Amino acid sequence: MPRRLPPLKTLPSFEVAARHLSFSAAAAELHLTHGAISRQMKSLEDHLGVRLFRRLGRGLELTAAGAALLPAVRTALDVVEAGALQVAGAGRSGALVVSCLPTFMMRWLIPRLYDFKARHPGIDVRLSASSAPVAFARDGIDVAIRLDAGGPWPQDIEALPFLEEEIGPVCSPALLVRRKVKAPADLRHHALLHTDTRPDAWADWAARRGVAGLALEPSAGTRFEHFYFMLEAAVSGLGVAMAPRPLVAEDLKLGRLVAPLGFVPSGRRYHLVCPADAAEVAKVRTFRTWIARVAALPVPPPSRKRRGGGSE
Repeated sequence: MPRRLPPLKTLPSFEVAARHLSFSAAAAELHLTHGAISRQMKSLEDHLGVRLFRRLGRGLELTAAGAALLPAVRTALDVVEAGALQVAGAGRSGALVVSCLPTFMMRWLIPRLYDFKARHPGIDVRLSASSAPVAFARDGIDVAIRLDAGGPWPQDIEALPFLEEEIGPVCSPALLVRRKVKAPADLRHHALLHTDTRPDAWADWAARRGVAGLALEPSAGTRFEHFYFMLEAAVSGLGVAMAPRPLVAEDLKLGRLVAPLGFVPSGRRYHLVCPADAAEVAKVRTFRTWIARVAALPVPPPSRKRRGGGSE
């Protein structure tokens, strides 16, 4: 089935124009003419069937549709840029190539990488968004971040568990103004949000909370293809999402989301995995030590071969 994508060449122009709220400034940054930016924005709006910008005196402002589209476009461009840089720089001896679960990369790892870069400016980090099993040698990957799946890691893999996962319902504070959620039964009054990447998330949470009788299957609410989109929908007030705490910690801190029923352990842990014979390579060891520190766990012990959980 072909993808239903907007004109891709318009997306960088839209992101820059939305950042500056000016077609002229976007044209200057992208080395295009004002007319070219204007035509690209009209092409994008015609494809979507909505207005993205509104004239405001001498400047522009985003419409509600434009504001909703902007985070997804920025995320997509960031992921493409990270992948391109990873491919372009894979052969550089100083680069550390990190394969990471996409939403975890965007919402947990990237916001913390400034600290790693400040502490270790000589290590060039390249990010690759993936949840597939890792082929370290074939894909030029140094380390990977994956969730365990309960099975053993291969004997030639060194796995460092660095973060426990907890899950719980999250939503926009505005959603609770009229209908509070003080007990699991109160969820019946709200739309539940689901994602294809974790179709059983609500049922898993209900089992761990000992909740029975709620309509928690994916057919009971809105469904999203990607986890990131579901979380953005929750921030926008479209319903209640089942989310891991690490992926929404910043939103909770800023008040964009609330967790009315708290969190419970999911029984899974995030692991930093690498080939066992590479665990003591300087750049790998440095990253392992750093990620254990920022996750508030002890510094990893000297490398040794052991079994752990499987990758997601």
